[in-house]
Amino acid sequence: MSSRFVVFLFMAATALSTGEASRAWAQAAIGQAQPATHPVAAASRPKTESITVTGSNPVESADGVTGRAPGGGMMSEQTEAKAITTVGRDFIAKLAPITSAAQMIQFAPGTNIASSDPFGLSDQTSINVRGMNQSELGYLYDGAPIADISAYDPYTSQWGDTENYQEVQLSQGTSDINAPLVSATGGQMNIRTVDPSHSFGGLVDYSYGSHKTNRGFIRVNTGDILNTGVRGYISYSNATFGTWRGPGRGQRRHIDSKFMKEWGQGNSISFVEAYNENNQPTYAPVTAQQWRQSGNSFNYAANPFETNEAGSYWPTELGAWRSLILVAPMHFTLTRDLSLHITPYLYWGSGGSGMGQWDMPVNQYNPSTGQNETLVLPYPGLAYDNSGTQSFHGDGYYLMREYHPGITGHLDYKAGRHETISLGAFYDYYDDAEVTNISQLGPNGDPPNIWGSYGLKFPNGYEYNLLLNYHMITQSIGLYVSDSTSWLNDRLKLNAGFKYVMMNRAGTNNYDNAVPYAVGTNYATPLPRLSGSYRIDDHNQVFFDVATNFRMPTTNSYFSGVPGNSMGIGGSVKPEFAISEELGYRHLGLYNLTINLFNYNFTNRNITTNTIVNGSSFSGVSMNAGGQTVRGADLEFGLRPWHHFSPYVSGEYLYARTDNNLPAMADNGALDYLPSAGKRAPMAPEWTTSAALSYDDSHIFGNFMYRWIGRQYSDFMDQETLPAHGQIDMTLGYRLPDMWHLKHPQIQLNMYNLASWHYRSGIQSLSNNTNPTVGVRGNMIDSSGAPAYLIASTFAMMVTATTGF
Repeated sequence: MSSRFVVFLFMAATALSTGEASRAWAQAAIGQAQPATHPVAAASRPKTESITVTGSNPVESADGVTGRAPGGGMMSEQTEAKAITTVGRDFIAKLAPITSAAQMIQFAPGTNIASSDPFGLSDQTSINVRGMNQSELGYLYDGAPIADISAYDPYTSQWGDTENYQEVQLSQGTSDINAPLVSATGGQMNIRTVDPSHSFGGLVDYSYGSHKTNRGFIRVNTGDILNTGVRGYISYSNATFGTWRGPGRGQRRHIDSKFMKEWGQGNSISFVEAYNENNQPTYAPVTAQQWRQSGNSFNYAANPFETNEAGSYWPTELGAWRSLILVAPMHFTLTRDLSLHITPYLYWGSGGSGMGQWDMPVNQYNPSTGQNETLVLPYPGLAYDNSGTQSFHGDGYYLMREYHPGITGHLDYKAGRHETISLGAFYDYYDDAEVTNISQLGPNGDPPNIWGSYGLKFPNGYEYNLLLNYHMITQSIGLYVSDSTSWLNDRLKLNAGFKYVMMNRAGTNNYDNAVPYAVGTNYATPLPRLSGSYRIDDHNQVFFDVATNFRMPTTNSYFSGVPGNSMGIGGSVKPEFAISEELGYRHLGLYNLTINLFNYNFTNRNITTNTIVNGSSFSGVSMNAGGQTVRGADLEFGLRPWHHFSPYVSGEYLYARTDNNLPAMADNGALDYLPSAGKRAPMAPEWTTSAALSYDDSHIFGNFMYRWIGRQYSDFMDQETLPAHGQIDMTLGYRLPDMWHLKHPQIQLNMYNLASWHYRSGIQSLSNNTNPTVGVRGNMIDSSGAPAYLIASTFAMMVTATTGF
């Protein structure tokens, strides 16, 4: 505790060192005079100026590295009146090429990222920011929402290829007013892709790493196409990999493309595409007891019908998914004072995941006839007698289909030199169909199809549904207006905004003639906000931000028959509402420093977690945690290259408390309440900190990174904890001079968990109360189950050869 406190005091003291002496030292350190102005001051002027450190900095490499970014690319310059962390190409390019967007921002202040895979190829990832889980963030890909509205899960491994990311931005507290999001009570993550170059060429790399991981990537730039002003690129990657623990193999195939045309003053049209297809093995979730007994050896079976702790043959847990992202950002300068911005988008996804082996009776209830009937088995000879009952070995499979188009647009009007008025709207349509079926395992014990085909049916053709079968359509309309003004010679800036979101949900539940069959609901939420900043001098700024945000419940919260859901349409899951306040200080110059104080008040806090069904994780189950209070302090520091070194430090102190007692069913069937009020909120570590040191002299480059996450509770009664843990990662690389047609060829080595620490990296499923508890009304409330955890990978490494052409 004391060492972390010392770091905070040191950073705070550094923030005050803005006098002439420190400026003189800064100029001497980089061997040149600094410009007289800085982006904090210049942001309000027609022509932006910036500090550029030259002389000893590397030129831009084949993969976009400039070597001039603060903190080695882990912290960019910001002037907005809210907390933002942006990682750029200088940092992204030094990571393994298959690193997920979640892993890219894991060093930002307040982030608690838990991964089950060292390279980012698994979507068994937990994202928490300032004590808010991943379902409370919004996710944008070049302005298009990409998290499913079913559970708000971000499938980060399925987004674009790392080589095509220009930057990944995390707003820790507030989403943009023009973002078409309905889940961002805790901020947003925005991925911006690289623009095509004006000249023909490309990039190619090949990676090989631990666990027989192979990946190849190629991107071809068209350059300017004739005299059309159009330029673009298309890229393809293919990766095959094995699991780092237990049996299993997977594959990921991906195609990205981007074409754009620019003309005049601020006019542009872009078309962005990302197609992904993957087969993804699953890591067995582990409880605390299973971790103590088996550690990393708690895995799915390598052979069919093998009996082991996890209970399933690994192909029956395999997931498969196809997705397509299409975005077309358009910007038009209509007059000198009026501009129009329109972004149509489409997300489509189809696939699912295995839910493990099921030994089931052949005779099952047929809802279409109201009678028990014998399922039609493709392998009737494999049925066996189980205590006088005909049974079969089956594979449960969760299937999902998403169709998600929408459009957002706004007009910006400059009402004089010091005022800009924005008026906008968005329309979002989300069609979600989810079903679970079961198929019979073949003679070799394998499922018939990893895409969930060949579900068993009754003699009349009615498909047997295992746990759920529903269809939900969600439509959202958002209207917003904002007014930005500047005062005192552009030193003071104020922004007031108002957003009004209207939503309609209508769906049907086809699971076993469930009641109600049809559900429908409407919501309307006003969302005012206010922010402002004051530029003290050319290098220092203070800012504040007050905003309201909301989050819709997950779609499966409306239906009975969903594992872990006992609430249904008339139950306690209501839209989450949050009021957030931020107060911050920012210094820009040779070093960048940001200090934020924040406070949140939640009503109907929706916690989305996973339920373990038959040893498998079932995502997106919501629980209403009532009110919650969250407050704390963030710190972020990054130094511009000094003798080729760029250090970075971030940290957070977090206070998070549950404000209400949670409703629970007592052992005697009576309604009672868990005494959870005043308990520390789960998945909210009190302290987190990260540190990194980057080096780049245009030939030799590398990173040394460390992050530490304090202990956190995994239930609402604070009965079980995930211990504090840390990890060390490292990158080493060397760039060669141009040769033949190869531009800036390089080789780099990425190493993860350098000390090979064995630890549980995050919480995969929460529990209300891990141990039996006496309720507020004196009734005994049994345990709601043991929390399940992700396990961090042991040491892994990957070597990558890259070149431009």
